Amino acid sequence: MLKNINQKLKLNEEHYSLIGIVSTCKEYKLAWILNNILDISLAKENDEKINLINNELIYVSHFLYKRKKMYLRLISNKTTKSHLITSLSNFDYLVQFSPNLFEFSSFDIINKLKSNNLIQFANFVDTKLIKEKYLLYI
Repeated sequence: MLKNINQKLKLNEEHYSLIGIVSTCKEYKLAWILNNILDISLAKENDEKINLINNELIYVSHFLYKRKKMYLRLISNKTTKSHLITSLSNFDYLVQFSPNLFEFSSFDIINKLKSNNLIQFANFVDTKLIKEKYLLYI
């Protein structure tokens, strides 16, 4: 369970879409692929440190792209011991983004992602079914 998530926690920030990605490539390579496919510029951010109630620390690696008040975040779902979001352990990476960030439709995003051979699978995730969604407020 969560103890704190830095000062960046915004509980009202549930207006986003979430895509799960299965890929064996490294995080920086996937960021490069997303930059090319989606015509964005993801940049590596410092790892986010999350303190859990049991005094366990986890570090979350992520890339971020911002445009005006919209964003796209590539989050590694793998931590040193397990997965960031255990209920989504089938996914290696999560792509969290603002609604209306792209001019094309949601399903076009999935088709664009699946067009790359290094992405084995990509699909939208229903955020209402995630118990640990507070971990996505980084």
